[in-house]
Amino acid sequence: MPFDFGAFFRFTARLLSRIGDRDFGWTARRAAVYLALYLFYPPFELLTWLHLLLDDLLFPGYRRVEVAAPVFIVGNFRSGTTFLHRLLALDRDRFCTMQMWEVLLAPSILQRKLVRALAALDRRLGSPLGRRLDAVEDQWQEENPMHRVSLRAPEEDDYLLLHIWSALTIGLSSGLLEAAAPYTRFDGALPRARQDRILAFYRRCLQRHLHAHGTGDRRYLAKNPALTPKLDAVWRRFPNARILCLVRSPLEMVPSFAHMMQFSYRVLGAPARGLGAPGESDALRDFVVDMACHWYSHALERLDGAPPDRAVLVRYDDLVADPAATVARIYERLGFEIGPAYAGLLQAEAARARRYRSRHAYSLEGAGLTREGIVDRFRDVFDRFDFPTG
Repeated sequence: MPFDFGAFFRFTARLLSRIGDRDFGWTARRAAVYLALYLFYPPFELLTWLHLLLDDLLFPGYRRVEVAAPVFIVGNFRSGTTFLHRLLALDRDRFCTMQMWEVLLAPSILQRKLVRALAALDRRLGSPLGRRLDAVEDQWQEENPMHRVSLRAPEEDDYLLLHIWSALTIGLSSGLLEAAAPYTRFDGALPRARQDRILAFYRRCLQRHLHAHGTGDRRYLAKNPALTPKLDAVWRRFPNARILCLVRSPLEMVPSFAHMMQFSYRVLGAPARGLGAPGESDALRDFVVDMACHWYSHALERLDGAPPDRAVLVRYDDLVADPAATVARIYERLGFEIGPAYAGLLQAEAARARRYRSRHAYSLEGAGLTREGIVDRFRDVFDRFDFPTG
């Protein structure tokens, strides 16, 4: 079984060791979040794993599904991966992607059939559950300036690894950064056998998804920044994968990511103090910078040696300036054609993007960073991509 019981118990031991630790920043909300985790997560995962095992009995054909030349969107967080993912996901004749509810709540084929049956019943009753879900998501979005979050929207599929306690976000969002550290340097920090076990589970999830959707010739498409430090393991498990790597100026990406993590800390009940404050905030700031530095270098080193039709570097500035032209260049590199239906959707989405104004406000100073420090630490990235430093 791929579930990492050792990591789960080590996380629990680290958490218990922080009881009474003032530097950890215990709040009533944070304690309630962890209590809910231990009350909800074990029974939910037991139920999920029962459904995964039943898949082998009820739908054994999923194991024969080929994950042929999937397309993975990678890069540092806050580099435009969500935007590119949602643009490409509009090409439904070519791509099949996962929605958040499938990732978090229904990784098994059987679970998805049950959820769809419940959704059909809800529609027959006038959609009371659907309207309530819409209201909850609208309220959440008012508090979340990052990007639109919806259970029914395409989302990051690294959260599949929550089902085996092997996701980066477990340590990163909880504040137990030592639990996150190995996943930020996955290819070099984890034993080969553990890497392969994690990627094997991930591949089984993709097979289930493709089987459940009856995708035919469509390729699997994923936005998964957490694959960036896993590229060696990814290419071992998916030798024909295509990688699209977003690159954004560190002067924008690093403070944006730092503020995203500060927002995540507040949601989970960690003290909402500035990232430049002493203690835990300094640790988070330094962790974010070190992680971003490794992800830039690791991705560029690996992708520079890949065949031209297997890896594409995409500048964030190009993507937001002209989304349609950027997608056209990506398709040309990968040997794809843009069909007339998708061309219309792409142009409409590009026009909508030009009118979009983000509510996410951030600054270097607010993250305890300096322009000089970022430019010095990421000098090779600035030089290679000619990002402005002034």
